[in-house]
Amino acid sequence: MKHSEFTKTFHWMNGLSEYFRATGQEEKYEPIFKALYHQNYYRKRDIIMNMMEGKYEGIEKVPYELRRAWVNMLLNEHFDDIEVKAELITSLIATVSDDDFVNRICSFIDYFVVDHEHDLLLPDLGDFLSRGQVKSKIWLATELAKCVEGSLGNVVFYGGWYNFVAYFLFSQFELNKIYTIDNDINVIAPTECLYEKEISENKFFPVTYDVNKIKWNGKNMVYEDRNAEREEQINMVVNTSCEHMNDTWYENLPEGTFVVLHTNDYFENEQHSNCCKDMNEVKSKYPMQSIMYEGELDTNLYNRFMLIGVK
Repeated sequence: MKHSEFTKTFHWMNGLSEYFRATGQEEKYEPIFKALYHQNYYRKRDIIMNMMEGKYEGIEKVPYELRRAWVNMLLNEHFDDIEVKAELITSLIATVSDDDFVNRICSFIDYFVVDHEHDLLLPDLGDFLSRGQVKSKIWLATELAKCVEGSLGNVVFYGGWYNFVAYFLFSQFELNKIYTIDNDINVIAPTECLYEKEISENKFFPVTYDVNKIKWNGKNMVYEDRNAEREEQINMVVNTSCEHMNDTWYENLPEGTFVVLHTNDYFENEQHSNCCKDMNEVKSKYPMQSIMYEGELDTNLYNRFMLIGVK
């Protein structure tokens, strides 16, 4: 694979770079990032030598075929018949870094590529692991920590999709439960692979439902799940997908609801139906009685806007 093709196909490695930098683990990721993304032959040599010498924890349990595939991938520019795959890259990163978040990404990828009875294709990791996406999720957790004290209580994500951001809340905050609601039933099973631990502890609940149909009984969210009406007390509503939906979800929230929301000015994206041109439009569209944080994040491709406050 030509280097230009590699960097275009696997640009999401930059997003993981942001993650490792933000979590103070850059030294774990730097060797594999430079080896693959920057074709640094010294780093390639070091990784191969470390594998041979058993310096990575658990490397002795890795099947020979997988270790051989890693070496072929590291040297892929010298072979015409080597296909570089996302699952190979992430499994090597997981072995080199021994990082929980990357291990969960591997489980997520395995759902699509390893013996499952479905015809779903692995989604483009660049859609949710791009530099802009990862930076925005870290930004959310960082600023939210400045606005709240104590437990977040019960949190619901509107338009949660695969909900990678929930990981940062579980990692950095005390909370009770997270509900993630999306109208696409196909995101449920992959999301369950990401949060198997939290699901087993009754802390994470993926739901297929239209957020515009959610009703409120005071601070209790009323919705349907598996053809049964359910009611749960909610302390915080998070919507990082405002650009993908109309404003009905916000209009239906009761006054006094604590809200964290993201939108952007990426009008060129065909999937975006409700962008905002600037922060003034955001505040006008989503009025709050108390704003705890307002800010913009330049992702190079577009500007992302965030509001944290009380409706």
